[in-house]
Amino acid sequence: MPAPTTLILIHGATGNGRMWDAVRRHLDPRWQVHTPDLPGHGSRRSESFTLDAAVATVIDVVSRVAPARVVVGGDSLGGYVSLASAPALPAGQLAALVLSGSSANFTGGALRALQRRWLTMRVMRALLGDARIVAMVAKELRKQGIDAGDVQAIVDGGLNPAVFGECVQALRDIDFRARAAQVAQPVLVLNGSKDRIFIDQEDAFVAALQRPARQRFEGCDHGVSLRRPREFAAAIDAFVASALADPAAERREPALHG
Repeated sequence: MPAPTTLILIHGATGNGRMWDAVRRHLDPRWQVHTPDLPGHGSRRSESFTLDAAVATVIDVVSRVAPARVVVGGDSLGGYVSLASAPALPAGQLAALVLSGSSANFTGGALRALQRRWLTMRVMRALLGDARIVAMVAKELRKQGIDAGDVQAIVDGGLNPAVFGECVQALRDIDFRARAAQVAQPVLVLNGSKDRIFIDQEDAFVAALQRPARQRFEGCDHGVSLRRPREFAAAIDAFVASALADPAAERREPALHG
């Protein structure tokens, strides 16, 4: 009996694997799901973040679930790590990628906007301390309608505001669009319609893909997986089922609606 398809979902900067709890509840139960913590995050907060170390985390999970086919995906930082991992994974094992909030190269205006966020974070940490920042993040997540139990799980999993700058520095000046063009597997690109940094480069990013699909979440900002977990899970389910059923399909961009 073949091993079940495995989803490896990678969290965003400063977060941890518990950020996927709500999405996991809505995913098709036929998938196995792994949500590892990246270096510098969650249970690994004492480590430094580098892109190479993050990719090594994905490689380790993929090797442990072999020979199961895998779909690797993530939100924000997790999307970039997923894309960076693709060339290092066995082509016969990697079925598809899911990239949310990760369609922009960190250059020019996009980089400046993220550096401003980094500066703001540094000032807030100096004035308030990490514990108060974590409490403020938790309060904001609850205000956005995220389940209080899920928010507490994220907090308990370990938020690390200090690692944000390392993440920005690790991704800056990398041509992720060129890397995306080398991926032969189907790739689903997701963005919130209000997430301008990533929407502004989305068309060019999707055009570079060999087998693209995309979905726009109207009225949503960055962090779609947290803000719209049920819809996010439905998008993954539909995309993965399609990718598995038609792995040799010609270049296409299916219409998906959220």
